[in-house]
Amino acid sequence: MLKLNKPMIDKKVLEYSETLKKLGIEHTIVEHPHLVAVEDVLKYCNLTFADGASTLVFKVDNGYIAVIRRDDCKIDLKRLQKLAGTKLLKMATNEEFSELTKLEPGAARIYIPEVQKTFIDDKVMERDFVQAGSGSFMCSIQYRVEDLVKLPKSAIVSLSELMIHDSKSGGSTSKKLVLSGIRATGRLHLGNYLGAVKGMLELQNGNHYKTLYMVADAHTVTTPYKIEELQKNRREVIIDYLSAGLDPEKSIIFQQAEVNEHFELAFYFSSVMSIARMQHLPTFKEKIKQHPQGSTMALLDYPVLMAADILVYKASLVPVGIDQEPHLEVAREIARKMNQLYGTDFPEPVRFATKGEYIPSLKGEGKMSKSVEGSYINLTDSKNIIQKKIRSIPTASIVGGEFTPGLKVLFKLVELYLPEKLENYKERFKKGSLMFSQMKDELAQTIYEDLKPFQEERARLEANPEYVDKVIREGAQKAKTIAQKTVKEVKEKMGLS
Repeated sequence: MLKLNKPMIDKKVLEYSETLKKLGIEHTIVEHPHLVAVEDVLKYCNLTFADGASTLVFKVDNGYIAVIRRDDCKIDLKRLQKLAGTKLLKMATNEEFSELTKLEPGAARIYIPEVQKTFIDDKVMERDFVQAGSGSFMCSIQYRVEDLVKLPKSAIVSLSELMIHDSKSGGSTSKKLVLSGIRATGRLHLGNYLGAVKGMLELQNGNHYKTLYMVADAHTVTTPYKIEELQKNRREVIIDYLSAGLDPEKSIIFQQAEVNEHFELAFYFSSVMSIARMQHLPTFKEKIKQHPQGSTMALLDYPVLMAADILVYKASLVPVGIDQEPHLEVAREIARKMNQLYGTDFPEPVRFATKGEYIPSLKGEGKMSKSVEGSYINLTDSKNIIQKKIRSIPTASIVGGEFTPGLKVLFKLVELYLPEKLENYKERFKKGSLMFSQMKDELAQTIYEDLKPFQEERARLEANPEYVDKVIREGAQKAKTIAQKTVKEVKEKMGLS
């Protein structure tokens, strides 16, 4: 049972808890750090999206209604509009929500007495308990689901569908859409492969996600580039994807520029974001420093286009580095504003980590990067080239000393490719008996053997351009089928069709 004498719990939460007790709704207050995003709360509490519930507030003809839905489901707005018997159905704005509930936006409770009606989606009732809002970002409340029928002016209705329908299993699953992309700046290198592509393969071959993998060729034009290189590279990345094991039967693999809905949606999204907001992004400022003559509208709008890339497929998960978090926050802002202003149902995408490895530069500073010559190993490098590059890694002049940056790189690669010999090498290093040339050549040989299947598959694909053309063509069509539906919905909501 509840312990209501905890001084850490917000007084308003305790008062709300008393209200729930009077209604006969069994519940437990769950304390956690200040967390706003649903995903963060569920992750902290070790729960899945199916264990969480959210309350959405909509403005209707003569007031407001609330909808309680499970977090792995999306609401059918047309069905809701029909059930509510209203011509107007629009997500309440932050200001309207706060004025109505006296709560901060994002802190909705399951019980909102000010609404005319509360619709409880029937998929919520499939759980024994769900975790939802308390009115505070420092607490959530775990509700006993069978007691939710005691909410005043409530009704259980069928309003939603799970995020992805798995036709193979004959039923719905809680698969999440994942979008990942690599800019068309050149062939993939070892850092891309170990840091990103291996994680992409794991997502593709698992049973939890629906995966879309994009060549972000249009993003390449936001900074200075060479046309001939872009034309070549946008195709080369597709071939690298396929050579590494990405499967067009399991994932949608496509080139961004072939799906013009990205750019149409980006324009609509631009109408809800200010120029000042874009100019203050740290990534924009950094790019201007790198390219002083490249202060273009395309660069300024890069995060808006990235938001369109994600939301045109209603992807909720994006496996990118922490450096992209400011752009993802823009995507979340856009999703919230579009949902509030036009009643769309965009998810608020979040960053999540795959099991990729951070691969340091061969130079000993930073990570492998195409922009730093001599820092990377191409996936297509021959054995001799790999050997030459590994031999060039700087090592300590006195064996047995502290690890230099070059030694850290070398031992990181040994850890990845020769883990069974790592401790032996370290011990020999400490004793001063380690032969660097022998270790480097053994490491180079192992890396080459690991890349050999990739290179053989790549040679096969290069000899079959018709197949590559088919993958590009069909990938674009699959992506467009999803994207067209989203753009059509947005145009209808915005009054453009």
